[in-house]
Amino acid sequence: MIGIDMVYIPRMADLLARRGDRFLEKILSDEEINTLQKKTPEHIAGIFAAKEAMGKALGEGIFSTGLKQFTVRKDENGRPYGFYKNIYFHLSISHEKDYAISIAQKVDVHNFCGDITVDFEMAQLLPEIKSDDHKGSRGKAAIIGGSEGMYGSVDLASRALLRSGTGLAYALLPKESVASFALRAMEVIVRNREDLFLLDDMDAAAIGPGMGRDEKSSALFKKVYSTENKSLVVDADGLFHLSRERKRRDRTIFTPHEGEMARLIERDVQWIRSHRQEAAKACQSLYSGVVVLKGKNTIVTDGVETYINSTGNGGMATAGSGDVLTGIITSFLAQGLSCFDAACLGVYIHGLSGDIGALHKSRHGLIASDLIVYLPEALLFIENFGEPELI
Repeated sequence: MIGIDMVYIPRMADLLARRGDRFLEKILSDEEINTLQKKTPEHIAGIFAAKEAMGKALGEGIFSTGLKQFTVRKDENGRPYGFYKNIYFHLSISHEKDYAISIAQKVDVHNFCGDITVDFEMAQLLPEIKSDDHKGSRGKAAIIGGSEGMYGSVDLASRALLRSGTGLAYALLPKESVASFALRAMEVIVRNREDLFLLDDMDAAAIGPGMGRDEKSSALFKKVYSTENKSLVVDADGLFHLSRERKRRDRTIFTPHEGEMARLIERDVQWIRSHRQEAAKACQSLYSGVVVLKGKNTIVTDGVETYINSTGNGGMATAGSGDVLTGIITSFLAQGLSCFDAACLGVYIHGLSGDIGALHKSRHGLIASDLIVYLPEALLFIENFGEPELI
């Protein structure tokens, strides 16, 4: 929906002359007032028109919401945009003689599951890419896993690492598969998973995708899990080994689906399905760290804060989807986000990529590698909403 508004600049000049800051406090948010760069009638008229236009685009007008509830910003390229709660608007602001004119268009992505609007809080979490960054400053992360017939899990997770912004991605695999895997993963550094000294130089690591459940894998898990100074994501077979260890660990993100959760907290799947938040918090209480209970409306909790994700669709229930999520979360962890923020942003972007993928491929045709293909589009969708500059 589109809203259009026009403001007479001399009227704005008169209001500013008579009421000054009292008028600004009535129409601008505290954030806008604190960062306002210009107080000219032309500039204020443009902001006023933009807020009126956003109200019209909502179909409500400003009287039911109030101008202070709308915020006008500029992206990194100087383009204006606005938001109201979690609803976002493309804005056009122009001046013609004595008038400021604004057009506001509500931003929606339509998919088969409904309308999605950008989550501004998630957009703000997106790690910044600086002009002088190099691959070492963008984070270094490893995926530890793989076993006979299950190397695709590591391939998906490590490619998701890179597509989510990590500068250097490592795949730590059984020795016998290193050479062959290196031929299929050109951007990934492939090493023997027994060389755990490599973890000393990592910003984050994930363990579990396709790693197997034999005694050798169990011993490897114990070694990695005991390195308490390393940020770690535990997924898939890693969660199986964890259920036998039952040890707490901080700086860790656990990513079970409902079946894995049943094993971790010793409850049946049906109970977990009907008590998802309670199950996630029970798991966090047992193992510490951050728990991500996957499924419809994925739950993230650190025991204090809880985030319930709104992106994603049923077409993502396909082999390898969880491996992609592991790579995304590990990437954000390696780029400096806290465990809780990395998990929240990871599940949001993972779901958004699936929603965009469903638009292109349909929900029926979606496979895990599609989620990686559409990761850049999902990231681009929220990129301009992070670290914004107020007008």
